[in-house]
Amino acid sequence: MMKRFSALLLSLMLSQVSFAQYIEEIGSLETVYEARARSVLNTILRPTDYTLVVAIEMDRDEKKLKEFHDEMDVQYLPGMPLMGDAPTLGKATNKLHEMKSKTDISVVLSRNVNPETEKIIKELLTSKLHLDATSGDSVTVKRIELPADPPKAEPKPDILPELTWKMWTLIVIMSLLALSGLMFWAWRRGRAQEPRKELKENHDYKHTEKDQETEENPQEVVAAATSEPGTAAVVEPEFNMDAVKQHILAIAAQYPQLASRAVTEFTLNESAGDASLLMEFLGWDTSKRVFTDVPAMAWARLGKAVKEREGSSTKSETETAVRNVYKAILAAYVEHEMSSDEENPFSFVLKMREEERLQILDKETPANIAVLCLHSPAEVTAGIVGSLDAEKRVKVLAEISRVEKLPHNVVQAVISSFNQKLTEMRMRPEPRIEGASVLAKVIRGMSPEEEMDLLALFANDNPEELERLRRVILTFDDLKLVPSDILSEVLNSYEVDSLYAALFKTHTAFYNRILATLPERKAMIVERDLTDMVAIPQRKKTAEVRREICQQVEKVMYSRSLRVGDLVDGTVRAVRSV
Repeated sequence: MMKRFSALLLSLMLSQVSFAQYIEEIGSLETVYEARARSVLNTILRPTDYTLVVAIEMDRDEKKLKEFHDEMDVQYLPGMPLMGDAPTLGKATNKLHEMKSKTDISVVLSRNVNPETEKIIKELLTSKLHLDATSGDSVTVKRIELPADPPKAEPKPDILPELTWKMWTLIVIMSLLALSGLMFWAWRRGRAQEPRKELKENHDYKHTEKDQETEENPQEVVAAATSEPGTAAVVEPEFNMDAVKQHILAIAAQYPQLASRAVTEFTLNESAGDASLLMEFLGWDTSKRVFTDVPAMAWARLGKAVKEREGSSTKSETETAVRNVYKAILAAYVEHEMSSDEENPFSFVLKMREEERLQILDKETPANIAVLCLHSPAEVTAGIVGSLDAEKRVKVLAEISRVEKLPHNVVQAVISSFNQKLTEMRMRPEPRIEGASVLAKVIRGMSPEEEMDLLALFANDNPEELERLRRVILTFDDLKLVPSDILSEVLNSYEVDSLYAALFKTHTAFYNRILATLPERKAMIVERDLTDMVAIPQRKKTAEVRREICQQVEKVMYSRSLRVGDLVDGTVRAVRSV
C-alpha cells in the first residue's frame, strides 16, 4: 500500500515538472507568433488602434521535447551561456512548430477602425502565420473602446502683473513728455511755414493763393525807425536769392554773349564791387564757366574790387549787389527778346498753333514756304519741312538752296500772302480731323485680342483703311520693315516663350526676318519651337505680346526721330518735337 502511494506521488511530481517545461516552450512559441502578427498588422493599422493576444496549445510529446533540447545543446558548447532567445534559433524552433497542435489569435480593434478591415486582417494573419482552420486554428476580431492618448494640457496664459502706483506715475510722466514734445514740434512747424521776407523777382514766378490774398489785402511793412528824426518809413521788399541765381544761370546758358556783355557793362560803367559780390554769390568757378566773354579788363576791375574790400560783406550788402546786377542782366535779356520779335516779320506765323500753321502751309507755294523757313529758327524749320509731303518738300528745299538775297518787296509780298491766307482761314475755318489718328486711338483703346481681330478684318475687307492706319500706328506685320538695330534692341528683352507666342503661325519668311535680329542661340531655340509647334499658346498671350512689341518699337523709333509712316513709304524723316 505504501509503495503504491509513493509511486503515485512520484508520477504526479514528474507530470508537474513536465508541464512546467511545456509552459515555457508554449510562451516562446507564442512570442514568435505575436511578433509575426504585429509585423503584419502594423502595415495597415496604427499600433494604438489594436491589441493582440496569441494562445497556443502543444502536444506533450517527450520525444520531440527531448529532440528540441538536444538541438539547442548542439548549437552551443557545454557550459556557455545561451545568447538571445531560444525561439530565434532555426532548427530548434522548427521542433517547437512540430509540437504545436492549435493556435488561437485574438485581435482587439478600436471602434474607430473601418469594419471592412476585419476581413483583410483575418486573411493576412491566416496567410502570414500559416494557420489551418481544419486543425483548430482561428482568428477572432473583437472591438472595444481603446484608451486614447491623454490630452495635452494647454498652457495657461501668462497673467499680466498688476500696475503699481510707481508704474502709473511713470506712465503719466511719459505721456506729459510726449504731449509737450508734440506741442513743441507743432510750434516749430508753424514758425517754419511763416512767409519769408524776400522779394521773388523771377520772371517765371507764379502767384500762389496766399500771394493773391496778400495782393487783395495789402499791408505795409514798416522798417525800424532810425536814430535820426524825420526818417521816412521804408518798405522792405522780399528777395528770393535762390530763384534769382537759377534765373541768372538760365539766361547765361541760353545767351552767354548777352549775359557776359551785361556783366561787363555793369562792371566798367557802374560798380565793380557789386559785380564781384555777384561772382562770389554764384561762385568764382561757376562765374568763369558761365560768363565766358567777359574781357580781361573787366576781370581786372573785379579783382581790384575784391582786393580793396575791407572785411566780409553782410547779407544785406550781398542782396543789394545781386539785385543791381540782376536788373542789368534782366534788362538786356528783355530787350533782346523784344527786339527779336520785332525784327522777325513772320513772328505772327511762328506764334500760331501748329494745326493752324499746317493748314496755311498746305495752300502756300514752295517759294513762300522757303522764305518763311529762312526767317524761322532751325528747329521750327525742321518741323515745317518734315510736315510737308515728299514732292512739296523737295521743291521747298530746292527754293531754299537757290536763295542768295531777299529783297524787301519779296518779303512783304510773302507776308501779305500769309496774312490773306490767315484771314480766309479765320473767316471760313476748316477744321483738320485725321480719321486714321482717331481710329488708331480707338483701336489701341481696345483689348489686344480685339485689336488683332480688327486688323485682320481690315486686311481682308478694307485694305485701303488699313493702309491709312499703318501710317499712324505700327502693326505686327510691319515689323519686317523696322531696322534691325531697333528690332534687336526691343526683342532681346523678351523671353523665348513670349517670342514663340508672338510668332506662332506666322510665315517662315516673316519670322526668319525677326529671328535674324536675335542672338544665335536664342533664335535657334525659337525657330525649333516654331517648326515643331511644341505647344499652342493662348490667343490672349499672343495678342498681348504682339501689341507690346509694337508699342516698344514705336517708342524707340520716336526717340530716334523716326516716323511710323516712313517705314511704309520706304523713307525716313525726323519727327517734330512737340
